[in-house]
Amino acid sequence: MALGAPIFPRSSMRDIQQFDGGFPSFSQPQEVGCFSLSRRDDQRRQYHDDARALKPLVRRGPGPVVTHLNINLDQGMDVFIDHKQEYKMTEHLEFLLQWIAHHPTEFNKLRPKIQMVCWRGKLHELLTTPYDRQNGWILCVCKIDGILYMSSFENRNHESRRLSETKKDRTFMYWGFKFEQYMTNQPDDEKEFKKPVDNFESFQTVLFSRLKNTGILYGAEMDCYDPEVGTEKAPDRYVELKTARNIENNRQYQNFCNHKLMKFWAQSFIAGVPLIVVGFRNDYGRVSSTEEIPTQSISRRVRENGQPWLPNICANFLADFLLFVRQIAVEEYDKAIYRFEWNPGAEKIACTVEAPDSAWKFIPDWYMEARPKSAKAL
Repeated sequence: MALGAPIFPRSSMRDIQQFDGGFPSFSQPQEVGCFSLSRRDDQRRQYHDDARALKPLVRRGPGPVVTHLNINLDQGMDVFIDHKQEYKMTEHLEFLLQWIAHHPTEFNKLRPKIQMVCWRGKLHELLTTPYDRQNGWILCVCKIDGILYMSSFENRNHESRRLSETKKDRTFMYWGFKFEQYMTNQPDDEKEFKKPVDNFESFQTVLFSRLKNTGILYGAEMDCYDPEVGTEKAPDRYVELKTARNIENNRQYQNFCNHKLMKFWAQSFIAGVPLIVVGFRNDYGRVSSTEEIPTQSISRRVRENGQPWLPNICANFLADFLLFVRQIAVEEYDKAIYRFEWNPGAEKIACTVEAPDSAWKFIPDWYMEARPKSAKAL
């Protein structure tokens, strides 16, 4: 059932200037827990209530820029152990819910402050929506004991891209995972580099933050930690690892600022990650240099390049949309699931109420039994 009112945004989605106000309040994300994931079988993952998958950053030289490298990202692609996207999508909030079930005391301490539970990836996607011209998204929300749970579903654009994936697409994806393997192991550890890259394995931090007036509990995969950071206080010690094509002219640098840096910023900013290490490669997957980019420096770089995107527009859109979702999703899980969909070019975000037992259901039955109970639910 489509909702008649209210609508979002009030103006057209094409009018992103409506979000060009002061930067909304955003509290530094606080780590409240963590867990690790490993491969269970062909396409399923196993939860571990510990930090076994967290790895250190291993720099390839002193200083923020390291040159004269020769890292071969193509190595081992024929034995890549790939957790395919279609299986990842079916996991929804599964492992974040497992953390909540394992840590009822921590969850209940935060409960009065939490309005939303989700993955960092969804927040990242929403942050960049004002500048999205080709992807779009579908997300579903249900309310459990007064708290909103939000998860992604595959839309037609994502499905079409997944089904038409080329060898080149797969290669680029593999290069990113291989770079992570190189940057978290000693350079002379040839035995480690010959091991298959396994993207089932990951370390996940559980964070709490407040964006404007919405308290969010969210999980976020972290690539590694910086052993040179003096504080143990996460997420200050975490580092994101990225790859990008070598920049050889001004046009390529503009493209890097317009697209890559916006995605890098959105992913790191929302999780409070202070540092991104980028490996610059050629078209054959050879990394010749790395650069350390502080997250807080990205807005300056972009401003110096003509301001193709504005961080405050991204953050205001996210803050306003989350408030809109909270105004819409008022019924509890046994009465409704709320589906929100946006397609590039559309003027409004579509909102539909779905049946609680429909194909849009994403909360597993086990969680409804095992979840920490609120005073109202008891």
